[in-house]
Amino acid sequence: MNTNNKEKFLPSIKKIIPGELKRSLKIKSRYIGDILTGNAQSMVNFIPINEINKYQFQPQSSISQVIKTTSYSENKKHNLALAINRLENIVIQPGKLFSFWHLVGNPNSKNGYKEGRTIINNQLQSDIGGGLCQLSGLIYWLILKAGLVPTERHPHTHDIYTESTRFAPLGSDATVVYGYKDLRFINTLPVPICWQFKLLPAEIIASLCSTQKIHQFEIEFRREESNEQRIVQTVRLAQGKEEIIDTSYYLVLKN
Repeated sequence: MNTNNKEKFLPSIKKIIPGELKRSLKIKSRYIGDILTGNAQSMVNFIPINEINKYQFQPQSSISQVIKTTSYSENKKHNLALAINRLENIVIQPGKLFSFWHLVGNPNSKNGYKEGRTIINNQLQSDIGGGLCQLSGLIYWLILKAGLVPTERHPHTHDIYTESTRFAPLGSDATVVYGYKDLRFINTLPVPICWQFKLLPAEIIASLCSTQKIHQFEIEFRREESNEQRIVQTVRLAQGKEEIIDTSYYLVLKN
């Protein structure tokens, strides 16, 4: 088979492979990769803090965001609550690797998740487990404020919000797609950390907690428009110095 035929053949094969099979192959590939790189050994597992030790962890930084009212908002809050139960009060010791999906698991109907709003094939649609990106985005923003840097983080491909509907700064997002896109970071701080959340009727509050004081940095999301794209530089400010953490590019979602 010549090169041109291969290029035509491979996309055709991808189209006929069922979505769940592709996801399964991706998960297995990532699992093997984590073993080979040693990530599997350093990954944080689901071991909640006991009630006595829980109170040693105090909030160091908190972020509050509204939960927008939509036809899927009740389902979204249900999905958020399920994911929070897998993330809250799990200690992330120094040197350990946090993986959003390793803790949350598969957000399917078998695990109790409902339909929520999400972007599929560059279009706003509904899917089981939708709405969890608000949770991963809050975690991403909190680790930036604590001086941490993600080892894996993906921005959304499109900016789906207007200025009146936006609940978080553009650039503070971290999309997560089970089997494909994760949010990961290593705790490079000298102290253990964990997450605590408050899920209210129209609001979610996320807190990064620790047993000791953690310095908090100011984060700026600097945005500009260019060639039908929105470009956002994520900048961390410290003692008069600026550190560029990331540059994200977004297309505008067309209705």
